Amino acid sequence: MRCFSRVVAILGLSLMVGACSTTGQGDGGWGGAAGETIRSHPQTATGVGVGAAGGAVVGGLAGGTKGAVIGGLVGALAGGAIGNYVERQDSAAPQTVSAPPPAGTTVTVPAGTAAPSDRTVVVRVDQVQVQPAVLRPGDTVNLNATYTVLTPPGQVMAVRETREVRLNGELVANPAIDVTRQTGTYSSALPITLPTNARPGRYEVTTTVASGDRQSTSTTSFSVL
Repeated sequence: MRCFSRVVAILGLSLMVGACSTTGQGDGGWGGAAGETIRSHPQTATGVGVGAAGGAVVGGLAGGTKGAVIGGLVGALAGGAIGNYVERQDSAAPQTVSAPPPAGTTVTVPAGTAAPSDRTVVVRVDQVQVQPAVLRPGDTVNLNATYTVLTPPGQVMAVRETREVRLNGELVANPAIDVTRQTGTYSSALPITLPTNARPGRYEVTTTVASGDRQSTSTTSFSVL
């Protein structure tokens, strides 16, 4: 009941995340605003502890989309906690997706796909960011993403956001959430609190946004001292 009450309280909040203005990992851009959002609402980052068996926690969603974070923390991050997912729609009229994706991004679509049409769905990860980029055991890292979705006019599509975290190639976290999207650009953030015995090293974060057979992937990283 205590966890349920916390979730209800979170769902009542209007969480705003600033639109991105920079790329890469630094402290600027919308990722910094996401960190401020989570610090301003500590219950967002508390979530529940997720151990080697994985688990799920209901996310606090700003845009009316409801879902549950699936997946969990294993290995070097077992004993940590996944916080509550926050999101916002930055724009309902994204720029054309014909521009090349940012460095470190992989976009996959079926062979022979032409420019977007009334029957085509396009997804593109515009930016991924971790904030902060350097942590100590017990700290909280925010895994931020901004992405664009193009759907047929008036159509709502199911989208899955997946964030995979690896240390030395070993999967240590794979939280994912299913949401619904129409054409637009969206930003989301998912905080992970490291266990107090988190192993030092460079953790690679791969964010994938997928809808049907369309997906886009981008990678960044954070370091634990």
